[in-house]
Amino acid sequence: MRKLKQNALAIPILVWFGFLVGVPLIFVFVLSFLSRDSLGNIVFQFTLDNYKRVFDPIYLRVFLNSFLLAMLTGLVTLIIGYPVAYITANLEPKKRSLAIGLIMLPFWISSLLRTYGWVILLGNTGIINNVLLALNLIEKPIPMMYKFSTTLIGTAYMLIPFMVIAIFNSVDKLDRSLLEASYDLGAGKLKTFLKITIPLTIPGIAGGFTLVFIPALGLYFISDLLGGGNTVFLGNLINSQVTKGRNRPLAAAFSVGMIVLVLLTMSVYGRITKDNREGLFL
Repeated sequence: MRKLKQNALAIPILVWFGFLVGVPLIFVFVLSFLSRDSLGNIVFQFTLDNYKRVFDPIYLRVFLNSFLLAMLTGLVTLIIGYPVAYITANLEPKKRSLAIGLIMLPFWISSLLRTYGWVILLGNTGIINNVLLALNLIEKPIPMMYKFSTTLIGTAYMLIPFMVIAIFNSVDKLDRSLLEASYDLGAGKLKTFLKITIPLTIPGIAGGFTLVFIPALGLYFISDLLGGGNTVFLGNLINSQVTKGRNRPLAAAFSVGMIVLVLLTMSVYGRITKDNREGLFL
């Protein structure tokens, strides 16, 4: 009876989740098999042409660019975020709360404004170039905008709090007795960190990487502002097909492709965490 009541309480959540997530996904999937007329209006005629165009070498290059950006964003945020999360987790309670507040502070500011902040910093007339010119370190502005690397910087900056928080939760839950046992057996701090801490925090690393990888595929406004459209990513392509190209069925097909990438990432995350749990019990 108690289990039946718990299931009944979950029904409204499932209905709401299905309405907000399930219905739009079904709509996008169905739309990807439809056609359009010369004016961009949707024609209810089944076709596979949209998916054939997805496998065009030009569009496959866009998928590769997006995958590369998301992977590099995950690696950059991991390299920067792990030390930050590790140090934060070992602080005193008051200092730890302050550090977490500072990490979460960027979420209180519009992501669009934060992206414009990088434009102000890196532009030809930006702060960095103006300072370097004033110090006579350079003769002309250094072109730092509208590059793949600039888009990577902006995307990593935008998503690094997700990585830090995910790893922080994992480090904070570490069994400290295992670390003490390692020290008692003669292992140094570095060996304990490599052999004990990192393996036990792999779920946090995998979770943070997933939380960073998925949104990095679709943050098209960052590549628009910082990349100048020189490198096209999936988010830019979908946005341009919906707005300028007036080809919503093709945009839906690209969206399905993005969803497939997300599902593959989630399956890898599930496999990593499952193997880690099984390793702990063996």
